[in-house]
Amino acid sequence: MYDFYDLKPRNEPVQQVLPTDAICYNGHWLDTEINGFKTLTVAGRESLSRQINAPDSSGDGAIYLNSRLESRKIEVEFELKTTTIDEFSSSTERLKAILSVPNVKVAFNDDKNFHYVGSVVSLELEKPLLITKGKMEIECPDPYKYSDVKTLQIANQYGPINDTDIMYPQKPKTIEIICNDLTNVSVSCMGKKITLNESVSKGSKVVFDFDNLQVKVNEVSRLMSLDLSSNFSDFTIMNGASISFPSSSSRKITYEVKRL
Repeated sequence: MYDFYDLKPRNEPVQQVLPTDAICYNGHWLDTEINGFKTLTVAGRESLSRQINAPDSSGDGAIYLNSRLESRKIEVEFELKTTTIDEFSSSTERLKAILSVPNVKVAFNDDKNFHYVGSVVSLELEKPLLITKGKMEIECPDPYKYSDVKTLQIANQYGPINDTDIMYPQKPKTIEIICNDLTNVSVSCMGKKITLNESVSKGSKVVFDFDNLQVKVNEVSRLMSLDLSSNFSDFTIMNGASISFPSSSSRKITYEVKRL
């Protein structure tokens, strides 16, 4: 037996399938927001460039002193396929408007859990035709990519950082401590320590803000109370590292996982 179905055409929406490495710039998926835009290739995400400081020695070779990772450059090649001059003008104007904003999150469809922070430093079209190809270059001063903000609660005064995603030593965004008793506040991890030179009363909330280099007690700045020997600018955490807090307190860390 055969089953027959209604053969009349249906006006159902067609879901657009994004290219594997489609680009999202400052929250805008270009492949869906720009008429005729299609991501073709992306280069630079898997590269690594390191600058080494090694002056020549008095004998053979050179002496390694230090090194640093250089900024990351990502190149995106795309196709722009339009049918009229008005559509071409509208698409290119919209594209330039989105890409004109500097220092924003840049993500890709095949790696949505992470983003870079960068700026478009060049945008070129091969030819000013209705159907053409183009290329944009994005420069990321920080070569790492980052996850969305994560929160980690530490149950005990001495506890390990437990997140296998943290593969490199990295700076947290904030450390928040709520003191259950009158106490002196000190936090240490991986040989680094942060100490306040004042006692904090019961119920007070202490926040170390590493992004903005701020220390607050109950929303009031206490940066001047920070011990001068504190490692505030280079305090880091890593999976498995032991971290210590005041004994009578609740503790919370916020951070973004970083990867190369």
